[in-house]
Amino acid sequence: MKISFLINNIYGIGGTNRTVINLAEALSVHHDVEIVSVFRRAGATKFEISPRVTVRALVDLRPGSADKNAAGSDEPSEVVPRQEEFYAQYSRFTDDRIIRELQRTTADVVVGTRPSLNLFVAAHTRDGALRVAQEHMTHLAIPLAVREEMARVYPRLDAITTVTEADAHSFMENTPIPGIRVVGIPNSVPEPSVEPSDCSRKIVVSAGRMHEIKRYDLLIRAFGQLADEFPDWQLRIYGDGGEAAKLRALVSELGLTGRALLMGGFSPIESEWAKGSIAAVTSSAESFGMTLVEAMRCGLPVVSTDCPVGPREILSDGEDGFLVPNGEVEGITWGLRRLMADEPLRRTMGAAALRNAARYDPAAVADRYVKLFEDAARRRATAQRGYRTPAAAHRSGPVRLTVPPVSLGAATVDVVTDDAGWLRLSADGPEEGRRRWQFVLRHKPADGDRRPDLPLRTSRKDLDNGGTRYTAVVAPSALDELGDGRWQVTMSAPKSSAVHMKAGVRDTRALVDARARLIARPPAGPIGWNLPYAQPNGRLMLRTVVRDEHAECTHVESADGGITVRGVLTGGRRIEPGALFIVSRRGRHGRTFSVPVEVLGRQAFRAEAPLRHVVDHRLERWEDWDWWLQPDPFDRRKVRVCHLLEDFPDVKGAYVHPSVPLVGDEASPYAVVHPARPVWVRPYCSASGAMAMNVVDR
Repeated sequence: MKISFLINNIYGIGGTNRTVINLAEALSVHHDVEIVSVFRRAGATKFEISPRVTVRALVDLRPGSADKNAAGSDEPSEVVPRQEEFYAQYSRFTDDRIIRELQRTTADVVVGTRPSLNLFVAAHTRDGALRVAQEHMTHLAIPLAVREEMARVYPRLDAITTVTEADAHSFMENTPIPGIRVVGIPNSVPEPSVEPSDCSRKIVVSAGRMHEIKRYDLLIRAFGQLADEFPDWQLRIYGDGGEAAKLRALVSELGLTGRALLMGGFSPIESEWAKGSIAAVTSSAESFGMTLVEAMRCGLPVVSTDCPVGPREILSDGEDGFLVPNGEVEGITWGLRRLMADEPLRRTMGAAALRNAARYDPAAVADRYVKLFEDAARRRATAQRGYRTPAAAHRSGPVRLTVPPVSLGAATVDVVTDDAGWLRLSADGPEEGRRRWQFVLRHKPADGDRRPDLPLRTSRKDLDNGGTRYTAVVAPSALDELGDGRWQVTMSAPKSSAVHMKAGVRDTRALVDARARLIARPPAGPIGWNLPYAQPNGRLMLRTVVRDEHAECTHVESADGGITVRGVLTGGRRIEPGALFIVSRRGRHGRTFSVPVEVLGRQAFRAEAPLRHVVDHRLERWEDWDWWLQPDPFDRRKVRVCHLLEDFPDVKGAYVHPSVPLVGDEASPYAVVHPARPVWVRPYCSASGAMAMNVVDR
């Protein structure tokens, strides 16, 4: 059977893309599968797709493409209703491309993936193919005018699927299509490649786009109510979107900086779920609940709002999580408190979540789709003379859920860290042949002084799918050669160009424990830190830290007109009575001010930043002042205060400190601005991990 999925833009990021890829991969084990993307705006897909699934686009909108200004591209679509969300993306030109594709397709089954495309599939797919509509949106969220057009055109379909049983009933009740089945088949979520969470780390995790429908504001407020009761817990929210700025402001308003972290986008996400012990889903509405299932597949119990349609079909309330009232902070607080206070309960519910979520495995969901297609084919054969039922399965033999990539450039590298500083690298590539590929770390210098390449001893294993698995380790002792810097993870072979590898799963949960241990008992010797991370283009990098002496910032509090800094010192020196916290202005007009630190045990310190001096002596409208620690008042050697030793790379983005408004004590020499005007002082972590503060007159 040949199955063709028609999707808006497979080259972007979104829940529909993920679930279509998961289903296509599972179906491709025994069938010919293609994904036809209407639009292409990028060179490669954001989500990994195996070469077993054919991917192609109908309209190329990349820079320089002839399709960008083609005839008819400025004329409105005659198929897509104006009220459809993506109406503006379509035109008479795109109509022609889609219709031509559907009339010429050789597929046995054509599956549309949103209302606008389902209208094309229903009206224009050739008669010899089955026509199936996937509805990923909650039915009543579809505009009425679009539903009216669906009611007119959808009778030509052979089957309609929704992602929940409740939405299937809603569809049949509100937009009945005579003679057409509407079946609830859930989205699929593959088994993660990471070990499940053991529910021991005190982290609540949530993930999804930063949109008001996700109601992260309720989650942050609920966590804020528990912050004093559970001072060692942290909330991490992953995702990008337009609500991020408002949520950062809310975190600052509630005094949750360093406790509630906005982590930005992260892919693959399963390693971050596995760091947590509780998952939180606080949406006001969900068409399904992909993130909920993802969290369960990583062994996390879930606190979810009982919003319409999705969560109540996924969660078993009281068994693998808690369903709490929709839109209420109090209910979310109650659910979180129950799990935060009871580790045995978290473990029991996490195990149930792992067990119950297995029903969403892609193979199980694909089987339901195959049965749907076969049933639709039988009904078509009964009703339509001359219709030829498609073959059940084109591929036989052992089930191979994965196939090797076509090249190493298409492969990804998974990395696992441990709390002793080891990194374990693994990549599945094509059959090696005569080449002897190996992992090589290549220095990416910040100052032009490049270190020699570091080849890693690489093991190779032939896989039963025809590929090769490459594995290597980076031992803590390698840090002596790597030094303090950034390294590209590449694969090299004789007479071949080096390939900068793409990042796969980065399981860095052990670094959470390593940081906690370091803060509790700062080592008296040198420190090393190995952190794998992905560049914006998806390439895998290592951030290595090797320092004989290091001052790690552990807490910053901005309140009551002051900034309080806490940290620990590692290395051979101890913090002596009279030690100093120093701020130093950057630039050609250098200036320093110092204040004594409070010694908190052998290696820990606390200090109040000298804000008044900084405000009174500023010279520019924007100034940056770096933070230093002088451990011994009689030894002028300083140590830069950093916030560097984390399990994730973007400390600057995650820890957004609020600004402190101040009016100077003295007349400022910066005469353009009246001395009584407030000046804003904000601590921050630079991209390199060094702590500083900016002083801004605005």
